[in-house]
Amino acid sequence: MRRFNFLAEIAVLYLIVCAIGWFFNGGAWSYPGVALHPFLIVVAIEANQYGLRPAILTSVVGLLLYLIGSPGLSNDDSVPMLAIMATGVLFGMTQESRNRQLRDARNELDRSRTEQDRLRQRIQILTQANNELNERILGEVNTVSSFSEIARRLSVLEQEDLFPAICELINDYLSASKSSVYSLSDGVLTLESARGFVVIPEDLKSISNQDSLAWHAVNEKTSLSALDLLSRKGTAETPARALKEGEHPILMASPIFDEAEGRVTGVVCVNNLPFSKFHGASKKILGVIARWAGDALNNAAIVEGLRARLSAEASRGAQ
Repeated sequence: MRRFNFLAEIAVLYLIVCAIGWFFNGGAWSYPGVALHPFLIVVAIEANQYGLRPAILTSVVGLLLYLIGSPGLSNDDSVPMLAIMATGVLFGMTQESRNRQLRDARNELDRSRTEQDRLRQRIQILTQANNELNERILGEVNTVSSFSEIARRLSVLEQEDLFPAICELINDYLSASKSSVYSLSDGVLTLESARGFVVIPEDLKSISNQDSLAWHAVNEKTSLSALDLLSRKGTAETPARALKEGEHPILMASPIFDEAEGRVTGVVCVNNLPFSKFHGASKKILGVIARWAGDALNNAAIVEGLRARLSAEASRGAQ
């Protein structure tokens, strides 16, 4: 299509110039003997617009038209003929050099844009990696801060103070409205402390039923939720509906370990929890609190034992 337009443009321009010569130059449409030949305008236009090869083609066409339109050639005709050819070559070479420079500049611009895009993509990747690293660091800082807060709030030496502190931690970290802590003795879970209850139900003051969630957590030595038991039973009702209706007095339970002896000494329980807060991470958080509670209770027992021993030795010394 471009070549067709180029050839059509040459034909139209020469037709216009020859028509002007026909009407205003006494029928001499090829302008024989004219030094500053009008065909030079056509050659210059095509050379400046398309480059060397179109300029040479236009010069050849103009030279042929000049030869056809001239009845007889003389020495004076050599001047316009040379001018036509020289104009095509010189203007064409100049435009070709300019086009080459434009192509090089365009290619360099394209390479620069490509490099900018690659650099932008690398920056985006680095920014994303930096954001992920910041989130990870912030998460670790928050985790360390949470562990430090748990340790601070459980840094009491009396067991009667530890049990209420454990319930407060459960309510704060899990947004629970009711929680309880039990100690294990002689096959019975005995309530040591509770938070959020107006009146503690009788069946929660001590738990001996082995089918209860608290005993499942003790026997399996892992954190469990009411959803876990419902999924095992394959109940026809959806677990979410059963939990919303409050059919389970204990929603989550996690065992308290004595790491030194490797045995379970109690259990921490969540008795009431906003349903929107009930998710898989809640069991992990409760398990962390139970682990810290086991260490704190073990330390408190050691300190109380030392106090009792020192008191007994002091009594024997006084006697």
